[in-house]
Amino acid sequence: MTRLLHVSASPMNGLSFSHRVAASFVDVWRTAHPDSVVDELNVWSEPLPEFDAAAASWKGKMMAGQTPTAQEVASVEQVLDVGVRFQAATHYVFSVPMWNFSVPYRLKHYLDVLVQPGSTFAFDPAAGFAGLVPADRPVLLVLSRGNTAYGPGEPMGHYEHQESYLRSILGFIGLTDVRTITVECTAYPAEVCEPLVNAACVQAEAMAPAF
Repeated sequence: MTRLLHVSASPMNGLSFSHRVAASFVDVWRTAHPDSVVDELNVWSEPLPEFDAAAASWKGKMMAGQTPTAQEVASVEQVLDVGVRFQAATHYVFSVPMWNFSVPYRLKHYLDVLVQPGSTFAFDPAAGFAGLVPADRPVLLVLSRGNTAYGPGEPMGHYEHQESYLRSILGFIGLTDVRTITVECTAYPAEVCEPLVNAACVQAEAMAPAF
């Protein structure tokens, strides 16, 4: 079954610019795929598991080819459930505001829990790392930023750790078909930012049916 996972990274919900654009996309996608399932995951309301010392020890032993203790295995049960839910999807949307030139800390928490050996990536000392999420699954990043000019060579380019980080970590686990819709100038007055948000919604709606 076709299943879309929407990971929302803003605590503002419907007041969030990135969430508004993603919601436009999801509504059209759902209509175009009536037999599909949409799984909404907001990292601010989701009870994300902690990744403590026992879990870190489990991860280290798994990567070193050692056997974790029963306590260490038990400590990652909920951690690995995050990966099971992620792997159950066939399509992904991430709606992500820029916070301090990167991503909100709750999204970083989610991704730190998600990226685990045997779940979303594999490691072999001889062959290195390999993503375990099928590469043919498409990803849409809906990004919002308060300012503009974050492209390579632009004035704010060296501050851009939002899209670049997300592409890197998603590529690490296997997802390379990554598309973006970016809304900038969201910190500007409404007469500046609202037309940009509306244009992004139109772009999202046009992209959704064939996604």
